[in-house]
Amino acid sequence: MRTNGINHVALVARDMAETVKFYTEVLEMPLVKTVELPGGGQHFFFDCGGGSAIAFFWWADAPPAAPGVASVRKFPGDDRTAIGSMNHLAFHMDQHELQAAIARLQAADVEVLPI
Repeated sequence: MRTNGINHVALVARDMAETVKFYTEVLEMPLVKTVELPGGGQHFFFDCGGGSAIAFFWWADAPPAAPGVASVRKFPGDDRTAIGSMNHLAFHMDQHELQAAIARLQAADVEVLPI
């Protein structure tokens, strides 16, 4: 699979206002994108340089933190994961490379979720 590096890492925040304040004011990483999610969640992206981002999900009803226990995602339909967990890692790819990677994953019987 040919990538151009990491696009973003997505973590899960306990308090989005506190997270935004910390990343923008303390770390001086600009908030570059926000997405309102179906079901009331939010997805925020901070520029951490070099074309990469760190992102956070927030849901009012996120599962509580469970140290040492992985949160299982129930796709499609529910992308909530526990507070403090890593939700996903996204690679930056050219569109034509993305389609080739999806075909390769499907050929290996890997379930590919909508992007």
